[in-house]
Amino acid sequence: MKSLKFVLLLTFVLGVSACSHTSVRHHQDFQEAAKGIETVVIIPAEVEIELVNFTGDNELLEDEATSIKAKIHALATDKLTSEKLSVIEFNFDKEISEDESFAYAITQAKEAWAAAKGDMYKVATVPEKEKANFQSNLGSVLNSIADKTNADAVLFMNYSGFQKSEGMIAKDLASSVLVGVLTLGAVVPVQAMAGSFIDIALIDTTSGKIIWANRKNGASVDDSVAKVAFKEFPDLVWKSELNEQTLTLGNQPNKNKTEELVNSTSP
Repeated sequence: MKSLKFVLLLTFVLGVSACSHTSVRHHQDFQEAAKGIETVVIIPAEVEIELVNFTGDNELLEDEATSIKAKIHALATDKLTSEKLSVIEFNFDKEISEDESFAYAITQAKEAWAAAKGDMYKVATVPEKEKANFQSNLGSVLNSIADKTNADAVLFMNYSGFQKSEGMIAKDLASSVLVGVLTLGAVVPVQAMAGSFIDIALIDTTSGKIIWANRKNGASVDDSVAKVAFKEFPDLVWKSELNEQTLTLGNQPNKNKTEELVNSTSP
């Protein structure tokens, strides 16, 4: 399946990236854009997990996908609230089923995000100093979501995962033994028994700017890959910290002190 091939490809590409590079993307105006964001609504994550069978007749693991979906939603909620952002609870399934125009707007938003990712991730990683050189924008496609939810920003998440059946694992082990014999005991790469990949993006609903995006891959089917991705979420708390800390400087307004504080607390 396409999704499985995509996971395997990204596992290789991201795995060989240098540690001085990053998969994080910031909009070049993300600090300014973040100032106008107080509320976020989380679009229900798209999650697909496959069981890779020896016969090639792979199957979707629906129960596992439902479990992962709930876990990464909770993880996202915790992360956003820790950054002093208010997460709006919104029943997307209900609204989509009752409002065809809204359902179409959601589809358009997802398609626009997919197109933007293609542009942002022409290369898997970029040097740390270049992660805020992006201007990716979805335009007005999120306006309908903003009208319905009153959210300043939306969070998108896509998750793909795979795990191999016992028969497939046995086949891999047999192949490894054969290769080991043919290469006279040379080191044989370990076959991955499971893997996961996640795409995340925080997008301003008014301007359409992709404020922050990240993608990660892992060697297990759980929420660990999302935890790794969210660890690189930008520190948006600096806005409130700046106001509080400026007051502690005393009643001696000092432009240089304020600028220094912004620089030290900005992402």
